[in-house]
Amino acid sequence: MSQPWPHPQFAHPAFATLRAWLEGFAAFPDHSSWARIPDRPRAQSGAIIQFVDPDSLTRYYEAEIHELGRVATRLDDWHDCFNAMIWLTFSRTKAALNALHYRHLPQGGKGQRGPIRDAATLFDECGLIVPYCDAALLDALRGHDWHQLFVQRRADWGQTIEAVCFGHANYEALLEPFTGLTGKCWPVPVSAEYFRWPQAQKLAWLDDYLAAQINADQLQTPRQLPPLPYLGVPGWWPEQDASFYANTKYFRPLRQPVHHQAFNE
Repeated sequence: MSQPWPHPQFAHPAFATLRAWLEGFAAFPDHSSWARIPDRPRAQSGAIIQFVDPDSLTRYYEAEIHELGRVATRLDDWHDCFNAMIWLTFSRTKAALNALHYRHLPQGGKGQRGPIRDAATLFDECGLIVPYCDAALLDALRGHDWHQLFVQRRADWGQTIEAVCFGHANYEALLEPFTGLTGKCWPVPVSAEYFRWPQAQKLAWLDDYLAAQINADQLQTPRQLPPLPYLGVPGWWPEQDASFYANTKYFRPLRQPVHHQAFNE
């Protein structure tokens, strides 16, 4: 059954990150649609990325990508469609994540994953990039001071802090959003000038930055990725009134001090 295209939820602010690709297709993309895209990205092995039928894979998922450039992509599947678009938008970061997985794959692709691969998977699936130039806002995020972050400092969103959706599972969830949606965020320190850049420049800079961090083995544990109830981001939910932000089942307070392992910034 063919999926609706364009989907009404593409108007949601989070989808701005993928806007160029969402507007580039007249219908839900199939394997031939992906194959026609010029200048496709490469895995760190040099293999050109291809989006292919999962039944055609001959290796473990991450090994297939690294060694052959073949990304399992199901037909009419939103999750895999958004994964492909993230590959096209954040090519270097996705290649770095894949290479990280590949470095840590046990023989045969089976066995315990460990905190490094867990962190990579969390960011890949439900990650949000959070550029900021005001450390007080990062403190509010890490301290679960949601009122400060989303209400008192509401006007700062888009000026000194923003959320950029990276995880393809987040995009799938936003097609039918509900209160409770929470991602794992990667805070990125930026200059104040960053917030005046065009969208394409921002995305390219973030892609370079994150790829470099991952290649330098800075991603070590899920504890580096604090939670973000992202429907609280101004404009990301239609009814952001006082009662919405007072919902402590969604905007959970920090019950006890938690040490969030920071990235080397």
